[in-house]
Amino acid sequence: MHYLSRGVLLIFLFVFYILTVHIPIVFARESESPKGPAPVEVVAQVDKEEVTIGDRIQLNVRVKYKGDTTVQFPELDKQFGVFTVKETKIVEGPKQGSDGYSIIGRDYILSSYEIGSATIPSLKISYKGTQGEGEATTNEIIVNIKGVMKEGETVSDIKDIFPPVDVPASYKRLFQWILTGLGVLLLAGIVYGVLYKIRRRQKEPIPVLIKRPPHEVAYELLEGLLREGLVDKGLIKEYYYRITDILRRYIEEQFGLLAPERTTEEFLVEMVHTNRLGDDHKLLIKEFLIHCDMVKYAKYGPSKGEVQETYTIAKRLIDETRERLKRDEFFT
Repeated sequence: MHYLSRGVLLIFLFVFYILTVHIPIVFARESESPKGPAPVEVVAQVDKEEVTIGDRIQLNVRVKYKGDTTVQFPELDKQFGVFTVKETKIVEGPKQGSDGYSIIGRDYILSSYEIGSATIPSLKISYKGTQGEGEATTNEIIVNIKGVMKEGETVSDIKDIFPPVDVPASYKRLFQWILTGLGVLLLAGIVYGVLYKIRRRQKEPIPVLIKRPPHEVAYELLEGLLREGLVDKGLIKEYYYRITDILRRYIEEQFGLLAPERTTEEFLVEMVHTNRLGDDHKLLIKEFLIHCDMVKYAKYGPSKGEVQETYTIAKRLIDETRERLKRDEFFT
């Protein structure tokens, strides 16, 4: 009976110890666990998980956060694990999605010269904002790096070069003399060729390139366009493309305006600010280009009279602006 009372007392003390010591510790750990979603979410991915040795791999790192938060990406050294960092690209951002979260990212261009399964290490992203500050870690990514040998090919398939063939002693000297003679002849031929070209250039007169006036070129192109008979063949759009290009190139050569490389809207904006064209000619050019664009892009079918008037306006612009430019140059 005495031993039984002692046993009950020991059991009671053990239970009391558990309740008063261990249970509060468990509760404390649970209260210290984070509540709610993480302040930021990070994810990393690559554009390809299997590459050949030396190929470029793009590592995309994206950070998703909410509220006023500052994200700090790590600056990688040239060597990142078994990978070499070729380039770091800053992705435009941050961009806010429809869910209220913002996304910012950075891309890293990597390459490796080790064959086999390689792991891209995780990155630590620092953040600081209204929800606190800390670090978030990206996931590691495994990439399979293959060699340049084809499947089934082994190192033993690569043949070594043949060893040098020994020339008989009686022919060695003759062989050396032949090589020396060929070398001398080759050098003499090169020197002679260089001197011949120099003398020929000194004797030949330097040709003088005379640039034809822009209006002469434009007239010739307009006449050639008529001879092709594109309108009679039903190639109306082709005809309008060609006549627009002729006038645009004339304007560029005559007035220094970049007409062929720009859209009609861009050209008209630039034309407003030039003083080399009168207001009447600016209006005529504007109406001409808008009419041509309607035919080229808006499926507008012009009449024969409109086609003829288009040609007449183009020639008139060349005639009048050519004379105006001559008068301006005379008075200046």
